[in-house]
Order: sequence, then structure tokens, then C-alpha cells
Amino acid sequence: MNTAYFYLTPQGEKLAARLSAGHPGDLYGKKQFKDNLREAFSRYDNLVCIMATGIVVRILAPLIVHKTSDPAVVVLDQDGRHAISLLSGHLGGANDLAREMAWLSGGDPVITTATDVAGIISFDSFAKAHNMAIENIGQLKKISGALLEGRKVRVITDYQFEDFQGQPLILQPLSAGCQEKNSAGCQEKTDVCPIVVIDEGFRLPDDQGQPVLYLRPRTICAGIGCKRNMDGAAIEAALLQTLKEEGLSPLSLRCISTIPLKANEAGIISTASHLNLPVTIIATEDIENLDISSLGIATSDFVAANTGVLSVSTASSYLASGRGEILRDKAKYKGITVALSKADINH
Repeated sequence: MNTAYFYLTPQGEKLAARLSAGHPGDLYGKKQFKDNLREAFSRYDNLVCIMATGIVVRILAPLIVHKTSDPAVVVLDQDGRHAISLLSGHLGGANDLAREMAWLSGGDPVITTATDVAGIISFDSFAKAHNMAIENIGQLKKISGALLEGRKVRVITDYQFEDFQGQPLILQPLSAGCQEKNSAGCQEKTDVCPIVVIDEGFRLPDDQGQPVLYLRPRTICAGIGCKRNMDGAAIEAALLQTLKEEGLSPLSLRCISTIPLKANEAGIISTASHLNLPVTIIATEDIENLDISSLGIATSDFVAANTGVLSVSTASSYLASGRGEILRDKAKYKGITVALSKADINH
């Protein structure tokens, strides 16, 4: 997360230097201030502005797009008495940044988001803290609105979180409401109240009659093996098909993994880039040290002869997941293999 500090006065400069000593970032002064601030809006994750709030609002207002993409913006007075969370409080992390800046300056954080003021769980902050993707963010305000109105929200998940303690939530495991995770229908209708589903792929029928918010934990590590110069579109299609067969959302992908021999394979790189995923390269010796047979991983003499290891996709996905759970041993496509492993949610 990169941070930029902006100041307009000598006193503001001193405060910016003090803040950046505790939270490193780039400092910008009065010279070309407006242009620098506008440019920084798309370049930095965090903007800390030591000046009047109105100045920041007037400059940045035309640039604001959506809370899923806008940076965190925090405004402080030059004495550091107040740190105001101005923009992207939850998803962008401005609320937490304001608290940090207030701690560093010795002032008070100013947080105005309703759920924070009321002490109620905010599922966008929750998703960010636990590395989850929000599938349908348009439903978020309905969930938050219900909680602020004093209504309970049903949370369907097999995961447990300390964040839920003391919150007005009805917790329900996936198995209690549906026959299986990929079931097209449920055994019985849930109570009429908003629902939050936290799972890598489970989906309720569309006729719930109340808002449903889907949070997808990023726990799935995909291993990819392929012939040389395979087309990126074919690799991505194979990956998405494998996810579909396993009932998993693409939003739950954490990384794409492969072996050093394929580190520069253009099709793998383009697939990862298109899906906004990192590529994890698994060392050959780490795969060689695996007890392949006890893990039940399918092997190939042809693969071994060409790559030097008995398994590419499954072994790399398994190791990338931190030796998690193998969900799918290699799925074979023309010139491509795909495997899926699940990391511990806290890994």
C-alpha cells in the first residue's frame, strides 16, 4: 500500500514528516499542488492531506468514481488534532488510516460511517480484513441498512470469525440450509431477513425474497501446466471451466502457480494479468521433495521427461496453497492441465 502526503504550510510540512516517519510515504508540498494531488488520486492507495477539508473536496470531487476503486483519503489540520476519514472509509481503508494518523499525531480520528458509529459490523471492512472479494457490492448497502435499522442478518458459512461475536447475526452452516454446496435448491426457505453468504462458490436460489450478499474468500490456488506457446485465452478458458465444474467462483482465486520452466510462458502470464492474480513459481526441488504417492497426485512419465518433475499443476497448486487441501487433481485439456488447491483462510 503506497501513501502520499500533501501539505501547504510549514507547520503542515513538519506534521507530514512526523507522520511519514511512522507510516512511510512520499511528501508533496505547495509547488504544483493541485496537479500533483489529481495525479496521485490514480497512483496511490492512500492520500493524506494536511489542509482544510474543503480544498481537498473541490479538487478531488471530479475524480471520484466508486468506493471499490477510489483511494483512501484522510484529511488532517496542520496541528494534527483531527484526522478525518474523507473517502473510501471501508474498502479503501480510510477509517483505519485515519485512526493510524490520529495515533501518530496525538489527535482524534473522525469517523462518520454509520456502522462504525453504531458499533455494527461492516461487511465491506470485514471482507477487506479477511481477504475476500465482494461479488455483488450493490447489495452491501441493503445489508448495512438492515443492521442499522435493528434487524438481524443471516450469515451462511462454514467459517467462524471472532468479528461475529456480539453482532445481530444469525449464523447458519452451509449444510444446515442446503443438501449440498452446489445444490440448485434448499431443503427449506430461510427466515425472511437479509443474507450474507461467505463461501468460495455456494449460491442460493435466486428467489430468496430478500437481499443476498456474496463474499468469496480468496483461498483457491490454481496450478497450471501447458505446452509451450499455448494461447492465453485457451488457458483462461480451461481454468474457468475447471472452477465451474468444482462449483467455485473465479473471485475466490488467490494465485496462479507453476514451475520455473513455465515462469515466462506468455499464456500463463496473460491469464494471471487478465484475472488480476499473482503468479507463484514453485521451486522444482520443493516438488521433488513431496511424497507424491501419499498425496494421491496423478503422475506422468511424459511430464517428468519434459519438465523434470512428476507433477506440475497439482504439485504447484498444493504447495502454493501452503500444503492445503487438493480440490481437483489435474484436469486435462488440449495442451493444458489445471489443478486446484485450497489454502487455509488464515494462511
